[in-house]
Amino acid sequence: MKYIIFICCLFLYSCGILGDCDVAAKDMKEDECLLIVKKMPGIHDGRFGYKGINPITKKECDCKSPTSDLWWASYKSYIEIGDTIIKKKNELIFSVHKKDTVLKFNFECEGKVYN
Repeated sequence: MKYIIFICCLFLYSCGILGDCDVAAKDMKEDECLLIVKKMPGIHDGRFGYKGINPITKKECDCKSPTSDLWWASYKSYIEIGDTIIKKKNELIFSVHKKDTVLKFNFECEGKVYN
């Protein structure tokens, strides 16, 4: 039941009914994701259920975030095992580091690109 309420709130929030883009950007700046992908999400892993190793601490981790995972999940098609996902705290750039390429995605909301 709480998942349904959460999804409804997220939907309303993303439609601008419960918040605006500047507030969303401020909230998303707080999240961080540093992960070398070792396991792709399964059907029941939520929107952004990637698991792997933190490249700094070398410990197992995941990048679950009720605030940002919907934004991050929009780039799932670019992510493969072995890629490094980086979203630094206080930044609004989500990047996927591959062997020979770095893909960077800025947070966008209602046509505005945030840095």
